Amino acid sequence: MKMNKIACGLVLSLCAIAAVPVFADSVGVPTVPSSGPSAPGPAASANDPIIGLPADTGIGNCFPFSCAYSGLYQQVYTSSQFSGPMTITGLEFFNTSFNSDATAMNSGNWAVSLSTTSADWNILSSTFASNLGADNTLVFSGNLAQPWAFGDTLVIGLTTPFTYNPSNGNLLMTVDATGTSIVDGNIFFDTNGAYQTNSIMSRVFLYSGTGEEIALIDPGYGLVTGFTEQTSVPEPSSLLLLGSGLLGLAGVLRRRVVA
Repeated sequence: MKMNKIACGLVLSLCAIAAVPVFADSVGVPTVPSSGPSAPGPAASANDPIIGLPADTGIGNCFPFSCAYSGLYQQVYTSSQFSGPMTITGLEFFNTSFNSDATAMNSGNWAVSLSTTSADWNILSSTFASNLGADNTLVFSGNLAQPWAFGDTLVIGLTTPFTYNPSNGNLLMTVDATGTSIVDGNIFFDTNGAYQTNSIMSRVFLYSGTGEEIALIDPGYGLVTGFTEQTSVPEPSSLLLLGSGLLGLAGVLRRRVVA
């Protein structure tokens, strides 16, 4: 009788496993790929790298996601800041150092690409195209407009995950902002390198203060950036093997009980 109960328990466990939906290769990716706050990015775990901590105190920068910034923007992250290969499914930018009392993100369209590059924090070029890697991939395009309060995090869930291997080079983020406008204030995101330049990141951006748009480089300075990594889950084949094993074990126990 006891062996019968064990066999029944194993079969019930198999049924429970079969009832769990499988989302292999989709963890961290928006369920319905779209743009803006309706497609929130995946929640970061304690192991997801954040490049640029600690952030500069009492200061921040609004390019390229606020101040109605329009045009290209690139930021490179030195490969030594990553512990190993990762599949990036989300980006995060923080607003914890400077409170501008903004209540909404700018509106517009932001096309974000990632690539592996030989450019580094001290050799980034003012010619945007020359910084791009051969694997340059558009990972997000859409409007990021959303309500805002000081302390919020801008989370960008990638519609196309990007696999990055630091042994192949540094990581380059390219942002192309178009049609941008201020909704209710500007947000100054956390930075690193304002008081003392670092050796982990650099950026190149467009400056129009002289009436003529030129590309300027900020070596050793950039936005503090969080990278959300895809979490591995059991593949359907693994679940089938587990289920087959449980069925086989249940059969053996049943034969022993009959005997």
